[in-house]
Amino acid sequence: MDFLKKKSGITAVFAVILVLTSFLVAVKFLSGMVEEHYESIKTVCLDAGHGADDVGATSTGGARLEKDDNLRLTLKVRDKLEEKGIKVILTRDDDSDITLKERCKLANKKRCDFFLSLHRNSSASGSGFEAWIAKEPKGSEEEIAQELVDALCDISGLPNRGVKRGYRNSSGNNYYVNSNTNMPSILLEVGFVTNDEDNKSFDKSLDDYAETIADIIYKSVQSESLTGENL
Repeated sequence: MDFLKKKSGITAVFAVILVLTSFLVAVKFLSGMVEEHYESIKTVCLDAGHGADDVGATSTGGARLEKDDNLRLTLKVRDKLEEKGIKVILTRDDDSDITLKERCKLANKKRCDFFLSLHRNSSASGSGFEAWIAKEPKGSEEEIAQELVDALCDISGLPNRGVKRGYRNSSGNNYYVNSNTNMPSILLEVGFVTNDEDNKSFDKSLDDYAETIADIIYKSVQSESLTGENL
């Protein structure tokens, strides 16, 4: 009888531990507190700008939509990064409507090491590549952004519009994704969707663009100097 009582007591203790563990895990998931991170490899969040009803900029006549070009390039960059062993988080992988807040929240929750938002520019006469970073960068974004712009210009022969801080209307703000992500972040404008030559280069050199972007991001996230310390 003593043996049976002892065995029953041990079983009860294990049952209590199991219930408490399950409860704590459930609470964390339900409260959204669980953050995933891939400790053994670097993680990059790729953000294909716009989506669904938010088409972004359009070509002259409206036949070409920025949101589509952004996604085409993003998926190719993803493939190149994954080939190099980088874990990639996508804010969207189809024609979805994702808010800016949701994009940043995803990158932060996954504790990504780097955030890159891919876009195409627009204006009546503009051409070339430029990148935007926060007024007060979180790491070495300026150097990485300049390397991206320089490399893409070398491929295409299109104008180099440089790296800019803040927001395009000089309001003193930043682009939302640069302000609200916890990791180093860049918004990259890959040519003008309103310029025929830029569009020809985009279509002709899409693989080269993706390979170059992936190479630079890969090298950057592997470096311990990305934010001044090992992420």
